[in-house]
Amino acid sequence: MTSLTVDCQQHPDVDPRQLSEQLDSLLSSTPTYGHLASLAIVNSPLTHIPRSVCRLTTLTNLNASRNQIVELPDNCINNLTALVNFFTDENNITRLQDGVFDGLGHLTILRVDKNNIRSIGLRVFNGSAGLVRLKGVWISQNRLTSLEPWFYYIAINGNPSSGTAISLYENEISTFTNVMGLKFPCSTKQMYGELDLGRNQLRHIGDILRGWNINSTELICMMRLSQGTPSIKLRIHENPVICDCQDYTFYYLADVFRKNNLFKDVRCASPPNLYNGEVVSVQLDQFICQLTDRCPVGCRCVHRPSNVTLHVDCPNANITALPLELPKLPNSFTKYKLDFSDNRLRRLEHHEVFVNTSILDVSNCKIQFVSGWDEIAKIPSVNLFGNEITSFPASFGSVNISSNRLNLANNPWDCSCDNKWMSRWLSSIADRLTQDVLCYSPTRLRGKNIIQISDEEFCHDPASEAAKRAWIISLSTVSAVVVVLSFVGVVVHRLRVRLYCRSVPVSNSDTHATVGL
Repeated sequence: MTSLTVDCQQHPDVDPRQLSEQLDSLLSSTPTYGHLASLAIVNSPLTHIPRSVCRLTTLTNLNASRNQIVELPDNCINNLTALVNFFTDENNITRLQDGVFDGLGHLTILRVDKNNIRSIGLRVFNGSAGLVRLKGVWISQNRLTSLEPWFYYIAINGNPSSGTAISLYENEISTFTNVMGLKFPCSTKQMYGELDLGRNQLRHIGDILRGWNINSTELICMMRLSQGTPSIKLRIHENPVICDCQDYTFYYLADVFRKNNLFKDVRCASPPNLYNGEVVSVQLDQFICQLTDRCPVGCRCVHRPSNVTLHVDCPNANITALPLELPKLPNSFTKYKLDFSDNRLRRLEHHEVFVNTSILDVSNCKIQFVSGWDEIAKIPSVNLFGNEITSFPASFGSVNISSNRLNLANNPWDCSCDNKWMSRWLSSIADRLTQDVLCYSPTRLRGKNIIQISDEEFCHDPASEAAKRAWIISLSTVSAVVVVLSFVGVVVHRLRVRLYCRSVPVSNSDTHATVGL
């Protein structure tokens, strides 16, 4: 006899202890021992594999499905060195311990699905186990919550014409760890096959790479094409995938991963506006991340990888100074987009994030003083509309303006003679100004475009000149009148003196004296 099947489906009341003893007796008999190649013990109340099974070294097929087995015994299955197929699905097994399959160099198919497995030892499937022909592993419908990268040791058993299949479908896997310390350099043996992680608790594809310490270069090596098709296929269908910016690279390269079936039947579980939408149908600009760490109070911080920006939106948030801390940029090529419009800043001073800012909006913030113009001039887009800035420092005229969009409108610009240089400077960057820059003072120039005002207009006031001439004329007239009056006064004075002298009478004494002589 080379094959034996024990099926208790028609005898649900059989005693498990009695059954185990009967099996030990049957399998230990001389006609059976040493010749049995296939054994099936199914639909029974057995909670443990009988010890007699552990001595059947000729077995190539062992089926222990649909029993009540709670654990695979140590030093038992690994004795069956000829075993090719081992099925123990639909039991109550809670773990796969180290060494349980060691040395099974012929084992090709392993099915332990539909159990209650919560843990798998680090050495169960690693290189030391010697499972060099294992190509199919089914651990689906169990209770695993985390996963080590042991799939590698199975996937390298495949080849372009005969891949491997590892199914972990319908577990509770949400985290990925690499305690076993596996590395994935491009020099490692190529993997072939499919890893099915469907219907788990996976939120982000990136969690797999981060948990297993796989960088982008190693990922490319792992996904090496074989005859135009990726050598490794990953399935993540029916997971509560969060459609945000964390997996943006995968969504961006969706066409590449479509060949891998990575996004087949994958739908968004969140955010609410994308719920149940097919990942491949979502527009790239919808994959965003709301950030809370270091996001200023009253602000909304969002990473938008589609336009390579991190938005810090704080309009009308009653802010009086730019926050010292902002969310950190995720990489070197992402830039800040800062919106602090409609606040009460008063002063715009140096901030370390300006060097990594692509858009700065501080419009309508009552800004009177600006320092660090050199930094601001290098920001591609700057909006200073509606503040209280009156002039630039004269040194700003020599600053290299690299901003592509600059809004300086609706500020009370002082167009006095000292600021006449602003006309030439603004003219040199006119193509970057989003609105006309108008004078506020003096009154004679109010509302005029600074660019269109000449140096003469800046420094020459016709009304003032007319008033000056009128004053000079008036002064000259008054002076002439004064001179005339003065002359008349002198003449009159002299006439009065002469008249006075002529009218003076001669005394009697003088007369008599003269006569006497």
